[in-house]
Amino acid sequence: MDSHEIWEEMAGRHSCMLIDRDGPRLRARPMAPVAREDDHAIWFVTDARASKDDEISRDPQVCVAFADTSDRFYLSVSGAAEVVRDPAKLKEIWSNAMEAYFPGGPDDPNAILLRVLPEQAEYWQGESTLMTGVKMATAIIKEKRADLGENAKVRL
Repeated sequence: MDSHEIWEEMAGRHSCMLIDRDGPRLRARPMAPVAREDDHAIWFVTDARASKDDEISRDPQVCVAFADTSDRFYLSVSGAAEVVRDPAKLKEIWSNAMEAYFPGGPDDPNAILLRVLPEQAEYWQGESTLMTGVKMATAIIKEKRADLGENAKVRL
């Protein structure tokens, strides 16, 4: 899987976990990503009243984690985040689903952007559960490590 394919995978996913640092602890929260390869960014609409912007201003390093057990695809993206106040970009990426959190639409004063600039991704792509079970059983019998799918790091 190359960089472009990673971007396509991210663009097709509608939920992820955003991990940042909350003081000395790591913190994960579910978010709705808008991945744009042309921007080389993963965008999030977030609430200006929440603590994410403060946390990110103290330590911009984040991880965006995608997991989909239905197709056995897992992706971890590391990069730097920043708060962006850009009304035009906010309107560009806005979707109707976002109005559940921001009833004022893209003009809601509490709706701000969080931009993640990915640096590296690591993915795991597995096979069906049945095939994985067969491979694991075979590996146990043969006393060898099971080959359970593809795994690679990709610079973004």
